[in-house]
Amino acid sequence: MKILIYVPSVPPRVKYAFRLLFRSCLKVGYQLTTDEEAYRSAVGARAAYSPAPLDEEGLWLPAGPLLWEDGLRPQAPDVFRHQGLPAFFRQEAPGAAFPFDLPALVFFLASRYEEYLPFAADSMGRFPAARSLAYQEGFLEQPLANQWALRLAGMLKQRFPELPIGYPEYRFMPTYDVDLAWAYLHRPFWLNLAGTLRDLATLRWGLVLERWACLLGKRPDPFDTFAYLRQLHRAEGLSALYFFLLGDYGRYDKNIPASNPALRKLVAWVADTRHVGLHPSYRSNFDEAQLPREVRRLKKITGENVLRSRQHFLMLRFPETYRRLAAQGIQEDYSMGYADAAGFRASMATPFPWYDLETEQLQPLTIYPFAAMDVTLQKYMALEPKQALGRLQQLCRLCRETGGLFITLWHNSSFAERHGWNGWREMYEEAVAYARTSGEGEVMK
Repeated sequence: MKILIYVPSVPPRVKYAFRLLFRSCLKVGYQLTTDEEAYRSAVGARAAYSPAPLDEEGLWLPAGPLLWEDGLRPQAPDVFRHQGLPAFFRQEAPGAAFPFDLPALVFFLASRYEEYLPFAADSMGRFPAARSLAYQEGFLEQPLANQWALRLAGMLKQRFPELPIGYPEYRFMPTYDVDLAWAYLHRPFWLNLAGTLRDLATLRWGLVLERWACLLGKRPDPFDTFAYLRQLHRAEGLSALYFFLLGDYGRYDKNIPASNPALRKLVAWVADTRHVGLHPSYRSNFDEAQLPREVRRLKKITGENVLRSRQHFLMLRFPETYRRLAAQGIQEDYSMGYADAAGFRASMATPFPWYDLETEQLQPLTIYPFAAMDVTLQKYMALEPKQALGRLQQLCRLCRETGGLFITLWHNSSFAERHGWNGWREMYEEAVAYARTSGEGEVMK
C-alpha cells in the first residue's frame, strides 16, 4: 500500500524532497499526483502538499515557494521551535499538519543550498561550520531532517493506521583516513633526517629515540595500527572502511608515494577483507588531471573499480567536488561533515542521493554523512578524551533514535600517544563498544 500525495506540479525539487522524506529518512511507499480529482476520489492514505488543503480526510502539508523556484537566491530562514524541535520556512494555517513547509526544510538542509551561495571560506577554502544555519541556530548536532520525518510518520500512522511505514535500522560504521601509513618506516632517508633534526632542535628526545628504534627494527611504527584495528573490529563484530591518500607529495599531501611496494602491499592487504576507498588529495581540487590519476592508482592496486571516496581535509565545494567524483565513477562519498565541528552537516543521519542545485538534477552519487572526526574533537573543539566520549555517545544515541547510520572518522595515526593522542586509544575502544550495540533506544515510531 502506498500513500498518494497531491502536488500542484512535480518539478525536480519536489521529487527530491519526497524522496528524502520517504526513502532516505523513512521507508514508505508513495506516489505523487497532480490530478486533483483522482486525489479526492482516492481511498486510503493520502496527503496534499499545496498552498491550501484539498480535503479534510488527507494530511495537509502547507507548501511555500522554495520547491517551485528556479535558481538560487539568498535565504535567511527564521528559525523557531515547534514540538521541541527547530523549524523554519513558516507556513501557519488552520488544519496544517505542521506550521512550516516540511519538504522545503528537508530539501534546504540536505541539498546544502547555503553552500552554493557566496560565503567566507576558511584558510583551506572550505565552508566553515560556523557559517551554517544549523550551527548558528544550535541544531548542528541533531539529525533534524530525520527527526522531523519521524514526526511526519507518527502523524501518518495515527491518521492512516493501515499505511505500512518502515524505518531504517541503526548501524555503526567506523571509517579511517590513511593520510600517512607510517610515521617513520618506508619514508625517504632525507625526511627522517630532517625530522630528527627538527625533534632535536625542539628537545623532543622521546620522538628521536622512537624514530630510530623503529628504523632499526626494535619497535613497531606508531602509525602502523592496521592489525590492531582489524583485531578490534573482529572482536566487536564490525566492518570498517578505509580511505587511502594516493596523491603526489606536496604541501598538503604528505603521503608515502603510491608506487611504494610496502604501501601497495598494505592497501591490498586491507582491501582483501575490508572495503577501501580513495582519499582524493588536496591537490586534486585544483589540478584536473590529478583525480583520474589517483583513481587509476587505487584501481591498479586493488584490481577493483573505485566506488567510494572521502576528500582529504574534507575539502568539499558545491557542486564542483561531487561533479568531479561522479565523472570518475565514484558512487559513494563520505565527506559530508565538518572539520571544525561535530554533528550532521546536512542534518541527515541516513545516506541520501546528491542533488545538483545548479542543474536541478538528481545525480548518481550517494552521500554518507559522518557525525564526528577525531581531529575535530581533539583540536578544533579542544575536548579531553572523556569529554569526547560523551559527545560521541550523544551523537550515537540520536542516530539510534532515528535509525541512522552512525559513521565516525578516525585516522590510523590517532592512536600514537607520543604524537598527541595520549588516552584516546582507550576512549576510542569504549566508543566503539558503545556504538556497536543497538542500545536501549529504538527508532521512535
